[in-house]
Amino acid sequence: MSRKLIKYDFKWINKAMYIYFIVLFITTISVKVVESFEQTLLIVIVDKILSGMFISCIISIIITCIMRIWGRFVQNIYKDESYLTHTLPITKNELFNSKIIASILSILLSAFVILICVAFIYLNSITIETIKVMWQSLVDVYGGFFAVCFIIGMISLVLLEMFFIMFAGIFGIVLGHSSNNHKMIKSIVIGLVSYNVLAVILFIILMAMSNFVDFEIVGDGFPSLSTLKIMGITGITCYLVYNILLYFVSKKLLNKGVNVD
Repeated sequence: MSRKLIKYDFKWINKAMYIYFIVLFITTISVKVVESFEQTLLIVIVDKILSGMFISCIISIIITCIMRIWGRFVQNIYKDESYLTHTLPITKNELFNSKIIASILSILLSAFVILICVAFIYLNSITIETIKVMWQSLVDVYGGFFAVCFIIGMISLVLLEMFFIMFAGIFGIVLGHSSNNHKMIKSIVIGLVSYNVLAVILFIILMAMSNFVDFEIVGDGFPSLSTLKIMGITGITCYLVYNILLYFVSKKLLNKGVNVD
């Protein structure tokens, strides 16, 4: 049953996303084609317009994906569909987990599509050579192992931030809908407040950690390995703690009961 729910939720979330993906693919190809022409004034103007559209498509995909995740959560658990959802032969834990898994998979799909399109536009002989030079600089400064860890850490931070936004919204929805009135307004306010409060706490922690770290700059303008390790581990750890905390708190609140509209 859980697998069917994950599949159903994933399809629902991404039903509209496929349109955004197609638009992004078309924009990506258009940018690539235009940039292959001789760069006259007209071509440069068109290129700038299409590049702006490309960036707008990426932002729209990120925002729409997260919004549809929240929309699916509300519609399926608190709105008309909830009358069927809560009669299914599964526990609230299984229901909640299926929503979270489908949501994470949807974010990963959007991130993958964006990555492919960015690579298609910007990967050419010049950028590849630039990447090689930057990679070699990383290896020279940090060594091969930590250079790989640096790249993985940067990707992890971006994904964890997206998951953090998603979980903050879900926490707001669950807590907001536990009240008897103004549920949606309370959900939005709680989600925004929880996100901003935790983000400020993360900033304070990073600032506090900076008092124990000498921000030494080494070769090619990179921070020292000790600085990078402490700040990177702190950031990733905080995001992991936030996401896990919001996950368990939201699930516990959901298990207390659901006020269906």
